[in-house]
Amino acid sequence: MTYTLPNGETAEVVIVADDTNRGDGYLYVDGEAIAHTSWDAATGVSNWASSDPAASELAQAALVALGGEAGAELLDAFAGDSQTFKCSAWGKKVLRAGKYIWAGVVASTTVACCAAFPACGLCAGAGAAAAGIGTDALEDYCD
Repeated sequence: MTYTLPNGETAEVVIVADDTNRGDGYLYVDGEAIAHTSWDAATGVSNWASSDPAASELAQAALVALGGEAGAELLDAFAGDSQTFKCSAWGKKVLRAGKYIWAGVVASTTVACCAAFPACGLCAGAGAAAAGIGTDALEDYCD
């Protein structure tokens, strides 16, 4: 999913998950990698965040947007509306992997954001909001 930040730059979040309960998530701003997460049920989560000081402000803007409408739209598109998918064994594994990938991307982006903002209050608040959107969208997904 692509969305425009208040400064006019373009952010892109990609989540790829499969029925083996693994996958990857990426956050880019204008083509620059800000965060990456890999999830595998057997080995757990692995996160990476950009250490480039210029990436911190981009991470902050992207994170604030993910805590709002952009995050909700992405997760709606990822989870879909089909109860058949959400309740299938395959769908449950894909959505479970998506939950961990989303949490990792949000955490990695929060780390990148906090690199330039030592008090980290706005970053932590935006990260909590984005994490909450993911929890709402990807838990209790099968009615």
